[in-house]
Amino acid sequence: MVLDIEKEFKDNKTLLLLVPSVEYNHVVVDNMKKLAKEDVCYITLNKTFDSLKEIFEKNKIDISKVVFVDAISKTIKNVPTQTKGCYYLSAPNSLTEISLQVSHFIKHGFDYIVFDSLTNLLIYQKKAPVAKFLSTIINKIADSNTKGVFYSLDSKAHEELIEEASMFVDKVVKVEWVDTKLG
Repeated sequence: MVLDIEKEFKDNKTLLLLVPSVEYNHVVVDNMKKLAKEDVCYITLNKTFDSLKEIFEKNKIDISKVVFVDAISKTIKNVPTQTKGCYYLSAPNSLTEISLQVSHFIKHGFDYIVFDSLTNLLIYQKKAPVAKFLSTIINKIADSNTKGVFYSLDSKAHEELIEEASMFVDKVVKVEWVDTKLG
């Protein structure tokens, strides 16, 4: 992969990663291999905690320092509010609930907030509330020692959100995947 996320975080607190849809899972896994060495709050709006846990374990990623905030599972099945390693939110469109969780993990000194993904918010909300929400989250991160990575699909359909989001983050990185196994 072309992205060295650790290097990017040396000079930046917040990153917006524009990822091609075909390589999305590869990019997420590759970055988590590096970030999971420290305390990570992983906010998921597109995969359940169980699904992510399975993907990360299959890829030999130690998630013992990762706390998940799952905004999907309660919309499709009956889950408790909290289990070991995961907080379940009511729905992905609950921006206030997500914001409160982010504040909680920033206050507890987490090294990274991973937000997967901004483009999923557009399924549930209009662009203006998503942009305001993103601005609020990034300001919370800026006032802390936490760093934030925000994933977004790199597509024409999300151009307006990407343009708006790029005003708030320190750096926008267009991720290009190179599969080293293919030689």
